[in-house]
Amino acid sequence: MKNPFVIIGVVVLLIIGFVVLREQGVFAPAEKIYVAAEGDGKIIVIDAAKKTVIKSIDLTIEHDGGTVKFFPHNVQVAPDGKSVWVTANSGKHEGHSGGFIPAALAHGEGEAGTEPDEVIVINPRTDRILKRIPLDIGVQGAHVVVASDGSYAYASAQKVGIIYKINAKTYEIEKKIPAPAASQPHGMRISPDGKTLYIALLTGQALGMLDIETNTLTQAPLPGQAVQVGITPDGVTVFVSLYDTKQVALYRPQSKSTILITLPPGAKGPIQMYPTPDSRFVYVADQGYYFNQPTGDRVYKISATTGQTTKEIQAGSAPHGIVVSKDGKFVYVTNLKSDDISIIDIATAAEVGRIPVGKEPNGISIWSKKLGGTP
Repeated sequence: MKNPFVIIGVVVLLIIGFVVLREQGVFAPAEKIYVAAEGDGKIIVIDAAKKTVIKSIDLTIEHDGGTVKFFPHNVQVAPDGKSVWVTANSGKHEGHSGGFIPAALAHGEGEAGTEPDEVIVINPRTDRILKRIPLDIGVQGAHVVVASDGSYAYASAQKVGIIYKINAKTYEIEKKIPAPAASQPHGMRISPDGKTLYIALLTGQALGMLDIETNTLTQAPLPGQAVQVGITPDGVTVFVSLYDTKQVALYRPQSKSTILITLPPGAKGPIQMYPTPDSRFVYVADQGYYFNQPTGDRVYKISATTGQTTKEIQAGSAPHGIVVSKDGKFVYVTNLKSDDISIIDIATAAEVGRIPVGKEPNGISIWSKKLGGTP
């Protein structure tokens, strides 16, 4: 008869081994989608293959015998896949953080939080919070991006007009870079060569271009409220959404020229956009809803070379955030008012499913094992 203590020992070792491997991300899905469910104060994690929610990361903290909720507006997977970055604004009651609401207090129409707004770093192997980086109180954190070499992260504070430069290794804020006066920096992207941080200056009605080496900022004027930026992987074209004029600007860095694209009749107000991996097209989420505008339900497919709108695709209510899968097969869109994500099949140019994710989903980003995020 086998020794029961030996059997118990083997079982214990197997359990420990399983836990260790799970913590190292060995059993993680090949591709995960991270969503900022702003109204719930959570980051939602989705298995991209199964199209199901596998994790809900609550950003609430315990403080002075009570709790303080943090409401995430933007989420961004680092280029090396080793971390996930979130802008989260503190608040006192239910609601969204007021990202892209000029002159609003953090947390929408409610009272600003008494705790500093934060940038939160998540470990994608375990989907646990790795670090909370306090900014300042009531700055209204908007978007965050990470340099391609993983050295620095940049976070925009819309209300106070600051770009925080954060050391991505030590998590220290190394510099507060002022944006032009009253310009309200919102969405951002870093150029593929890592040299330029492109910034959508909302009330500044301009595309800001920050030289990452010298920290000098120049502008290209635009005719409307610039909300977010998108860049083709080849670096040839920078896109900027103009909410109030219902346009998308195409900026060519090489020639420093700008072309304005007017969206189709019926457009309600574009927010985020994302290019395809081959740099041929960009998908634009037409949200509307803000500033008493009608609520949109369309995603536009636009040619990166001609600027022509080639497809209008039905999505959910108030499409806001958008991302294209690494293989270029799917577009994922957060729908602010229907509280879900639209899955769009690029081959058929049609919505093929929805995933409920909670209240007011905003930012969205994709993590993949191919990024090198696992050991």
